[in-house]
Amino acid sequence: LDAHARLLADKLGALLGQPVIIDYKAGAGGAVGAEFVARSEPDGHTLLMANTGTMVINPAIYSKLSYNTLKDFAPVARTAQQPLALVVNPAVPAKTVGELVALAKAGPGKLNYGSAGNGGISHLVPEMFKQATGTFIVHIPYKGSAPAFTDLMAGQVQLMAESVPQAASYVKSGKLRALAVTSAQRNPALPDTPTM
Repeated sequence: LDAHARLLADKLGALLGQPVIIDYKAGAGGAVGAEFVARSEPDGHTLLMANTGTMVINPAIYSKLSYNTLKDFAPVARTAQQPLALVVNPAVPAKTVGELVALAKAGPGKLNYGSAGNGGISHLVPEMFKQATGTFIVHIPYKGSAPAFTDLMAGQVQLMAESVPQAASYVKSGKLRALAVTSAQRNPALPDTPTM
């Protein structure tokens, strides 16, 4: 969200004729920032830039949140949509999603995947993949996508599902291989990667 927030803040500031300050409130899958905004004066000067995890996933998996997405917020605009890329370490012999499924079924629990943390989109999408394919792949949660990518490139984990913008540079440099993107059409950042 960082680069996206900066771009929008600059444009919004120009449109409003006043500076828009980004105040990062990281932690708990966006819950810290959401709580801060929910408790702020509802004067239109405090906005929340949130993702699916903060607004949809957190309320679905945590029984006690200090905010209510339906009562405490009013949507203004969807500013972006980011498909995920299913990426593997180049040492993984699978070149397609079908080959990955076959590999996982041949050795249940032998493959593992990294995520940016428990309960986020990079955790739940692979879990849905496992359910849909009848495979058992071990989840290794990290504190953010950066350390997960580091271990993926080092071969400590074999696969990951993360946003296309984050994964594309690693794929283009040959450090990772993309098997699929989670969108209806191919993504311009990874034009040779099929959809799933």
